Amino acid sequence: MLIIIDKKLPQQAKDKLQEYGEIYELETSGIVYEAISGHPDIFIFQHTNKLVIAPQSPLSLVIVLNKHKIKFQFGDNQLGNKYPLTTAYNVSYNNDVVIGNNKFCDPKILELTKDKTWIQSKQSYARCNTLIIDNTHIISSEKSLQKNFPEGLFINPNEIILEGFDYGFIGGCLGIYKKNIFVIGSLKHHKQGEQIRDYCNKLGYTIIELYDGELIDGGGIFFMK
Repeated sequence: MLIIIDKKLPQQAKDKLQEYGEIYELETSGIVYEAISGHPDIFIFQHTNKLVIAPQSPLSLVIVLNKHKIKFQFGDNQLGNKYPLTTAYNVSYNNDVVIGNNKFCDPKILELTKDKTWIQSKQSYARCNTLIIDNTHIISSEKSLQKNFPEGLFINPNEIILEGFDYGFIGGCLGIYKKNIFVIGSLKHHKQGEQIRDYCNKLGYTIIELYDGELIDGGGIFFMK
């Protein structure tokens, strides 16, 4: 199991994740703005069978993907330090549903998902905003998705930490693997924390809190085999 995270995550969270697999800590400089420079969801689109990664991704990422025999291809779009150049790979996906802004996302992603139901994200940072659990259930900070996901859970992002910004987004705090949903922080530090726990538990998922602190938008946690 390979787990890709932002190098800036708290050490306690890293230690906890090491119980589940090998960690790769993503770190870049001078490509996008500093707050998101290690965010997996900025550099990687995770499809069921293949990743699409930004062409400026670190060589160390390529090496670790090859080591774990994880299929990937480089995208066409260069990332940049201004919107929308930061959103090309920030697409949320499961086997049937894709959430993103197809005006800005990389062409390789469009090709991989051409047979899926595509739902437009007005915010464009779709994976930052949204974790897809299944075809009808999501956890999201993007309220415009309510019409598409009436059974979704929508979270106020104001209590989510993203250094250098007023707040982050709930999708960037979360990762999903099998029947577990991992949280960068403790739900007790968010006013809707118990809602999140109850929602996930009712869907048969176990919450795993990675450290006892406020929720941090770390660009998601990517699990892959």
